[in-house]
Amino acid sequence: MSLIRWNPSDEWLTFPFDFRIPSLIQGFNRPRMDVSENEKEVIATAEVPGIDKNNIEINIQDNILEIKGQTTKQEEKNQQNYYMSERYYGAFSRRIVLPAEVDADKATATFENGVLTIRMPKVHPDRPKGKRIPIQ
Repeated sequence: MSLIRWNPSDEWLTFPFDFRIPSLIQGFNRPRMDVSENEKEVIATAEVPGIDKNNIEINIQDNILEIKGQTTKQEEKNQQNYYMSERYYGAFSRRIVLPAEVDADKATATFENGVLTIRMPKVHPDRPKGKRIPIQ
């Protein structure tokens, strides 16, 4: 197997056609999330790999979910010269408006294998999402 030297200018040749760039930039300081709801609760799932759960803070206020945290770089005992360094270190945060009114006091969070799952019971699960208004 032969090695090919990487040339950064080669990356720019595909730039107009590479649609991954915005998602890469977004991922540096905002965890990727899925938000879903069922009849009884809103569920938010965030990818936060390599972060200690004690470095994550979750707040719900005025129907806005906020996830904040801090990633820290592990100091190496031996000085290393990096060939490539792509991981993000520092503060991150993500705020989203929830699709339904939730009871923040009954919300729960679990953290497993770098995935944070937040379950938030709805305040009025039986209330219809909207009402059609007749025109008079």
